[in-house]
Amino acid sequence: MNDLRERLKDADPVVTEAPFSDADARRMRRVVLAAKADTPRPPVWSRAMWAAGAIAIVVVAIGTNRWLEPRHVQQPVIPALQSISNDARESRRQVQFIAPGGTRVIWVFNADFKP
Repeated sequence: MNDLRERLKDADPVVTEAPFSDADARRMRRVVLAAKADTPRPPVWSRAMWAAGAIAIVVVAIGTNRWLEPRHVQQPVIPALQSISNDARESRRQVQFIAPGGTRVIWVFNADFKP
């Protein structure tokens, strides 16, 4: 590795050159600044369009996330005791509901229950 480093130092042509004078450095700086001044600047409306596009992307992302969320609509309770006689239906009462995840919960109240 040191051999390669030494070879590169020996073959470097800049080592033998004299450093820039202050006049040369100032002249080079003027050339670079003049080239920078000649480059056209993007119009103001172009930057406004980029900003509007970025805002539109954010709004669409938020809206899409909101619209894709599943809506938890509570379904109406369907009585499960339609085939049971009126006497049995009156003696048993129940409460049914469906949880947001789709789980159905049924509570049956027994009038004859004695703890």
